[in-house]
Amino acid sequence: MLPNLQESMSTTKDISNSDFDVNILEDPLVDPNVTLKFPLPIDKETYIDVADNVKTVRQSFNILNSAFRLIAGGTVYDKIYSVPEYRYFTNKHSDEFRKKFKDYMNNKLEKDDTKLDEIIYDLINQELNLKLIKASQFKERFQAVKKYMVEFYKQQNEKNLPTFPSHNFVRSAYVTVMTVMSKLFPKGVWVSNNDISRLYKQYLDDPMSIIFLPSHQSHLDYIILHLICVRFQMATPAVIAGENLNVTVLGGLLKNLGAIFIPRTFNNELYTERNLNNVIEFILVNKIPFEVFVEGTRSRDGKLLLPKYGILKSLSSIYLKQRQEEKNHDFNLLFQPIAVTYERVYENDSFLKELKGDDKTQESLFGTVSVAASAFLLKKDNSVIFDNKGWNDNSERTLTGKIFVKFGDSFKISEFIDNQSEVEKEMPDGVNLKKLGFKILHEINKNSYIPEVSIIGTAIQAYESFTNKTVFPISELIPTLRIVVTALLRENEDSVTNSKILRDMLVLSDEKLTELVKDQIYSFFRYIKVNDKQDVIKVESTIELLYYKNLTIHLIIKRCLVMYILLLLNGCPNCNHRVVGKIFYILTGFLKNEFLFDYDENDRNELSFILNDLVDMQVISKTESSYSDSVYKVVDEDYVKLFANLAQPFLESYIVLISNILEMTKNLASSYAKKKQQHARDKIILDDDELKYPTTKGLLKYIIQESKKNQKFVSLESINKQYLVSDLYYLNNLQLVQIFKNKAKTKAFVQIMNLRDLNVLNDFLHQLLQLGTKKKNLLTNEVSVNYIIDITDKNFDRDYDDLRLASRL
Repeated sequence: MLPNLQESMSTTKDISNSDFDVNILEDPLVDPNVTLKFPLPIDKETYIDVADNVKTVRQSFNILNSAFRLIAGGTVYDKIYSVPEYRYFTNKHSDEFRKKFKDYMNNKLEKDDTKLDEIIYDLINQELNLKLIKASQFKERFQAVKKYMVEFYKQQNEKNLPTFPSHNFVRSAYVTVMTVMSKLFPKGVWVSNNDISRLYKQYLDDPMSIIFLPSHQSHLDYIILHLICVRFQMATPAVIAGENLNVTVLGGLLKNLGAIFIPRTFNNELYTERNLNNVIEFILVNKIPFEVFVEGTRSRDGKLLLPKYGILKSLSSIYLKQRQEEKNHDFNLLFQPIAVTYERVYENDSFLKELKGDDKTQESLFGTVSVAASAFLLKKDNSVIFDNKGWNDNSERTLTGKIFVKFGDSFKISEFIDNQSEVEKEMPDGVNLKKLGFKILHEINKNSYIPEVSIIGTAIQAYESFTNKTVFPISELIPTLRIVVTALLRENEDSVTNSKILRDMLVLSDEKLTELVKDQIYSFFRYIKVNDKQDVIKVESTIELLYYKNLTIHLIIKRCLVMYILLLLNGCPNCNHRVVGKIFYILTGFLKNEFLFDYDENDRNELSFILNDLVDMQVISKTESSYSDSVYKVVDEDYVKLFANLAQPFLESYIVLISNILEMTKNLASSYAKKKQQHARDKIILDDDELKYPTTKGLLKYIIQESKKNQKFVSLESINKQYLVSDLYYLNNLQLVQIFKNKAKTKAFVQIMNLRDLNVLNDFLHQLLQLGTKKKNLLTNEVSVNYIIDITDKNFDRDYDDLRLASRL
């Protein structure tokens, strides 16, 4: 029988909630309004200066609404979402507002937006120049195309824009979703009252659109923020959502809750982006909260993805237009980064399949209904099952955990733009969008909560990589777990929440840590098992550890890279700061598409600090020399290897990609030679039907399958799809390969652009990973290292749409 850990581990009982004092799934239909840390002012009828803001509520008593009132109880139901939009925010659910919104968009299309007329004029002028029409037909043709464009975009707006039907719809949705979520996540969704009260108070001091900027790991992210807003008496936001969610029935429900559906790429559609800007501008001018996921798509592996800049470009251009052209000098936007952390993402099982190379599961009404229905089909007895040998079996169990939502420091866009350098202000968009995107995501990373399962998952990954054992006693894991906890604590001293949980874990006895490890494996893993009789762990598949390791790896990745280099160069006479620095520069370049290395203001991530800190910890030694740079030597090899191994799969993934591409290139060259076909320069397009990888998506799937078949690499993590996509785009950015689309922009292909440098890079990586029988001196030869820097030290500009392409693969 599973021990009662809440009783046996009283020391850790409240670790998870040290800074999270509100579970929004607790008693949501008893008292829907959470009391804020300050009293909401009531000295005014409204705190919004938006024209014609409706301040009164008109209840509707249709049959469906009456049914929900009956379910929740009339008094409770009437309290739900009863205050925010009537007093503190713009009332977007009134007939007047909906008419205002529709009239605004129609007027933009019909007469107010001169950009549409310019586009049509240029189009008709091209037809005239091509002699497709006569000059006398110009006006008639212009009017016909204008009429078509207006009707087309009216239909698109009807299909894709939010409807905001009524507050009673929000109430009914709240009752329904809360009932489902409480079943799906019985351990709760945890937030900090202080965080939300601070934001609310800042908003009331100067009301403006709050731009909610959450991390994105699950489709539940949309729902969670809405529930938080309702419970804390804030207006629900309009939300940017992918058009893939606009499916039968579900799309209509999401539009009622504020979804704005957009395509993943505008495909050079001349007016689509402008039309979207008009929608967003209306929302922002009317001070309605707005939600957008800067990453653009869900992360499958626990790390934050690099920012996408399309919507940030829109927000910035609207701000500059309002300030400079409209002379609306009080216009502003309040950016609020939000870190959302799951102990287990409900899409986890499908994500694992995607990382292994399977196709993405398409969104559908059936899938959504299945998730909702599963909440009511959960077995009442969901206790741990053991086989006759004592191993737990989670293959059929429903695995869920807590969700943690942490608000970072908010900032106004005016503050960001005013603090830009003159050079940044002269950029094409008037704003350094990359810096803005990284500022948001660094703030999210800074505030990301580290749950116990991620710490334990990291420790299991580190120990398994270090020992190559897949079965081992928990007692052998405990020392590694303490080392990992200590290392994470050094990087989390400024985090009240994370430092508390880490300190609390450090003071636990070995017996209590053993129980904690067992509890986390029982609760969250399918392919990591524990024997209850013998206290032994069995790792059946390391890919499941990937997500949990990556919840913490951003904190220590640069340290891991430094230790990887030191271990590689250990014993070399030129293992000095200069050589280490050059290789460190190359490796951080390799991983720029995986981690937020740009605009990193954390001094602890500087190479000099890391080296000096490792010396102070007596992990490495530093020998001073009057003739050359000081030489570093590894003292605690086990410690260095433990953390170096955590970085290795990211580098191995490049070997997987490049080696397979080069092998394919040989096959293609041989095939073309037989056909006596000549190719300009050494460019080869990897789209050969005979090899069954006609698209980039197919190419990646082929590489994953071949790598598994040949078993060339120890780490399953190194052949996951998300890493390979990032690697491919890095090689594209270096112009070693080129990713391009067909004319319809529906498929992507890969073209070899520089075969020679790709081979050089491959040799370097093989030596970096110590593969092959001969160890050359490429790593310690500074001329060779400088050549690698010359290959990798590139940062070619990419279009915004190109940055979105990765999410389609």
